[in-house]
Amino acid sequence: MELIHKQFKSSSLNGDWVITIGNFDGYHLGHQALVNQVLADKKVKKTKGGVLTFDPHPKKVLQSQIPFRHIYSNQSKWRFLEESGLDACFIIPFTAKFAALNSQDFLNGLFNFVKLRKIVVGYDFNFGKAREGSASFMKQEAEKHGIEFQQLEAIKIGDITVSSTMIRRLLFEGDFKNVRKFLGRQWSVSGIVQKGKLIGNTIGFPTMNLEPNILLPLKRGVFICQVDVDGTRHKGVCNVGVSPTFNGKTLKVETHLFDFNEDVYGKEITVYPVHFVREEKKFNSVDELKEQIQRDAETARHFFINNTPF
Repeated sequence: MELIHKQFKSSSLNGDWVITIGNFDGYHLGHQALVNQVLADKKVKKTKGGVLTFDPHPKKVLQSQIPFRHIYSNQSKWRFLEESGLDACFIIPFTAKFAALNSQDFLNGLFNFVKLRKIVVGYDFNFGKAREGSASFMKQEAEKHGIEFQQLEAIKIGDITVSSTMIRRLLFEGDFKNVRKFLGRQWSVSGIVQKGKLIGNTIGFPTMNLEPNILLPLKRGVFICQVDVDGTRHKGVCNVGVSPTFNGKTLKVETHLFDFNEDVYGKEITVYPVHFVREEKKFNSVDELKEQIQRDAETARHFFINNTPF
């Protein structure tokens, strides 16, 4: 079983470890509960704490015919995990060969890659080929090796279980307020501002363009948004799509900020959509597009006057 050691606080595999296992796509409240349990055990047991995860996401390999919408890019995911206080992240390259491992072979590799003191898993945990391995089987085998095992209960908001599947659905529906409840933070997309064709400048609406390296969990269209630039939060409107009026093909997040004229090419920005306005469409002329962007901007300004973004 191949493992990549992504160093956070520790560059060494030596010593005792408490780990949790999962995909951690979104690093939502359920994932945070797992990591917090690892950190609590790490402190009590005086061990190191880590996460064992997979890349790419298993669904991209096992259901390759279905486009997979990531909640966050890997870069954001690693940053959340590192900022949590973990010592390391262990990444298993998820391949068809790895997916074919039975549960016992998976455990044989797991129990030998570091000195494990405890394993923490989530309420819906299964592992091995076709998810044949149950949490109870892992517990039984772990205890044979003197390793503690704990399975946490589901985290719920009201009567709804926090899950990545639910968060993807809410994002696609544009329900950013409830997404925040499940994530414990505003959802965002980050990236380096790319120099585009400068079409926005020529029509009076300059934009900051991001080209995400993942399929975003949003429908294509216009969103009211906030944007962090150099640590300052700004208000604006963004389009997530391919610019069909100009026969574009690359998915971009094109953001226009109000009362902003700084040069940000090459800088990292973070875009926080807060409200869905309309679906993307192809306009018959540039003038028709300009008129619609003006209406979208006015809609956004009124939104910020009448609403306090969460």
